[in-house]
Amino acid sequence: MNSWTEEELAHGWHSAAHLRRSLLAGCPVPRLPPQTVRLLPGEILHGDTQLRHEVWYGMDVTYTHSTFAFGGPVMFAAGLLASAAGNAHRRRQAEAMAAQQWRFHGHNRTMLTSHRVMAFASDRWVTWEHRAIVELWPTPQDFTFTLVFNGTDPLRLTGPGAPWFSVLLAFQLYGPAFLAERPEFHSMGTHVPSPGHGRVIEGARERETWGDPAGGT
Repeated sequence: MNSWTEEELAHGWHSAAHLRRSLLAGCPVPRLPPQTVRLLPGEILHGDTQLRHEVWYGMDVTYTHSTFAFGGPVMFAAGLLASAAGNAHRRRQAEAMAAQQWRFHGHNRTMLTSHRVMAFASDRWVTWEHRAIVELWPTPQDFTFTLVFNGTDPLRLTGPGAPWFSVLLAFQLYGPAFLAERPEFHSMGTHVPSPGHGRVIEGARERETWGDPAGGT
């Protein structure tokens, strides 16, 4: 798995900044030509790219509790202490694994339409409809954004195309005032940020495509 290049991140950043300026200027929402993926009647495809998917949830984890002691009183006590230490270590590991956290769910083809976010993950298409989104948390400087839903686990999407997706989602979900006034988008100028202040973003090297307000792709 390769890290996304500076060129790919710069392309994503400048495309997102251009989209924001265009939408705030009243230009039409960009659209892509039809793909093989069937859409709903009246649904419009806006973006199609590869993004890293993470989902926030906890899980049930079990561990083996063991007791091992042998020999005389001294050796017996030492064995009990060793068993207790091992059990405590396994319990801490299980607790850490079970805690709610971001869990990696692959680098997946992700599409943004007028109705929903779609992804091809684990050999099937998964859909998150706009009407189920309760909150959008954009972090374009880190090339990521988070979606909080009604009835399902939060989703975090990361990659060169994430700022572009978050700009258009902000416009779709909240309108131009949100896109213009939210401080997360104020820094979208010519300077390309370093994501996560040095944190490496890893992902498959894929060609990103998204709609161009001028009409191209």
